[in-house]
Amino acid sequence: MASNILCDPDNPLLKKVDRDLVKKVDEAFDNELMCSQVTFLYGAEKLGMAGDRDTLLLASSGFGWGMQNGERCGAVTGSLMALGLKYGYRNLEEFPNYKVLKEKQKEFDRRFTEGCGSLYCKELLKANYGIKEERDVIYEEERYRACSLITAYACEILDDLLGDE
Repeated sequence: MASNILCDPDNPLLKKVDRDLVKKVDEAFDNELMCSQVTFLYGAEKLGMAGDRDTLLLASSGFGWGMQNGERCGAVTGSLMALGLKYGYRNLEEFPNYKVLKEKQKEFDRRFTEGCGSLYCKELLKANYGIKEERDVIYEEERYRACSLITAYACEILDDLLGDE
């Protein structure tokens, strides 16, 4: 499987990913959740903001498979949304938070790329979900199986970045 994906499961960073967390992600995927939903909900729960679970799931549902077009991985976009819950802003008074948010996003991107090799779904899976023929290959070769590890890794990065003060 590793030859069919960019994200190398033998990467020492990924070998450290909590296997129980990977199982939880697998279960979420079995329940038809997208990677973006898993990471956004994970971050919201960590922040004690998951009260309206349905709204969180709806808001993050369109980002899986790189927005259905192989672009930024849904685990990345869901994570960035979660960072926005803590470090984002709603008005001019909160705008100084934006500088912190940008730094957290930059650090997330750096660490995710270090562990997975790319921020982009089509590069991670070496196929573009938005192209039918390539989507068929993703399913035929079960390349999507790497998504559990990728998503769990994103959640672990969130643990660190959302815990920072």
